[in-house]
Amino acid sequence: MFGLMTGQKIDRIPVSPFAMGYAAKVCGFSIGDFYANAKVNFRSQLMAADMHGYDSSPMYGYASIGAWEFGGKIGFPYEVGHGAPYVIEHPVETPEDVDRLEIPDPSRAGSNPISMEVAKQCNALGLPAVFQVGGFITFAGNIMEPARMLLWMIRKPELVHKVISKVLAFQKLTADWYIDTFGPEKCMVFSGGATESNKLISAKQFETFTLPNEIAINKYVLDKGIHSVLMHPCADQNANIPHYRKIREECGWRGRYVWNFGPETPLEKQIEMFGAHDIIGGNVDPPSFQTKSFDEVIMLCKDNIERGMKNPSGYILMPGCELPPLTPPINVHAMMTAARKFGSFE
Repeated sequence: MFGLMTGQKIDRIPVSPFAMGYAAKVCGFSIGDFYANAKVNFRSQLMAADMHGYDSSPMYGYASIGAWEFGGKIGFPYEVGHGAPYVIEHPVETPEDVDRLEIPDPSRAGSNPISMEVAKQCNALGLPAVFQVGGFITFAGNIMEPARMLLWMIRKPELVHKVISKVLAFQKLTADWYIDTFGPEKCMVFSGGATESNKLISAKQFETFTLPNEIAINKYVLDKGIHSVLMHPCADQNANIPHYRKIREECGWRGRYVWNFGPETPLEKQIEMFGAHDIIGGNVDPPSFQTKSFDEVIMLCKDNIERGMKNPSGYILMPGCELPPLTPPINVHAMMTAARKFGSFE
């Protein structure tokens, strides 16, 4: 992974299974403790990577980010069937709540202290300190409740813009906190956007509500000296791709970016839009890792590898979203087998 990110010659494609809850389960920890306890989070990710031999390093993040950080309440996934933290109480429920919403201190905001502890443990081993910014529609939706936000986009757009502006201010403070702690060269940005999916919003809404802020936060971290960014536009975002390209164009294609779209977005389209400059992370169908056989997963990975390796700026074998927590370990082994067999450069 380091070789790919720094432009060195590598022997095979890297493998990053986006294993979060899976890492906890396979190491004997609860998924609740994985998200509530920084030591469990770090240790299980490190142990799972060592056991399988894949190439990603630990990071902390989840899709319901934003609610807890701005004063709401979340639940940790301790119950059967839970796979990640979920929102119990949104900090914005009325229009009046928007004006009362304060920009929190990042060092004390929600999951940020847990994320920082994971980053410190990574830094001690020479691994990147990852923090989560971007994904403004997802962030704002968790603050306001997604259905309420979607309604306000149409009826009260000024409220959505106001919340997103506060999210941007908070994210800049978070970036400063990490950069001041570790130095920009040791940091990596993770940007996840689930509610940005075109199943929920139009490309025009993406352009109106989030594109200027995405450009702003990407320019901000790049100007601060951060070079590595993992972008994860989740689910169907085919109509948003020109806007994501606009982010890179406005930033002068600076930095080393990895794109990990959902399986709905063909690799060929990603290579066309980003391949001259950026790494493409594979997008193997995530549920298939849990539901299909070893041989079927091998073939899915083989197809993804053969298409993804055509990207001139590099390719990583990945699922199109988080690896399902109940994935049989043999199917994670299938990723490694496929990478060695079909993704070798020797």
